Amino acid sequence: MKKNIRSSVLVFFLILITSCSTDDGPTRNDISIVPNTFLDRENEVLGEINVANREIAISVWDHGRIDGDIVTIYVNGEALIAERLLEGPGDKFTVSTTLEFDGYNYILLYAHNEGSISPNTASMSIDDGVNVNEFILEANLLTNGAVDLIVN
Repeated sequence: MKKNIRSSVLVFFLILITSCSTDDGPTRNDISIVPNTFLDRENEVLGEINVANREIAISVWDHGRIDGDIVTIYVNGEALIAERLLEGPGDKFTVSTTLEFDGYNYILLYAHNEGSISPNTASMSIDDGVNVNEFILEANLLTNGAVDLIVN
């Protein structure tokens, strides 16, 4: 009998705790979260882009002349596109992701080389399902380029 009462009380508390928990959604960052450095390089914030949704598609291609640029694209410190040789605008590489936070997130360009023309430049577009924003990021072997992505 005591065992049944204990089991019933335990089940009651588990149900109570589970039903009282709330999912408040993602954390909101009200200021930029771009770190000062990343992988032993200074980060240069080159601007900000407002997006309507956390679900986005990022396309990347070589800006200007195709010169052998190899890049890794990070979103909030996580590699989204790793060691990609950039092609021209006719051969864009596109990947979808969900931004972790409401408010400020960031995208960062890390250059593995500078191609035959320095610095490493990448054209990008962010499609949030409402708008498409195009921009250019630059990086070299000493500095990463970053942009704040702000989910409104």
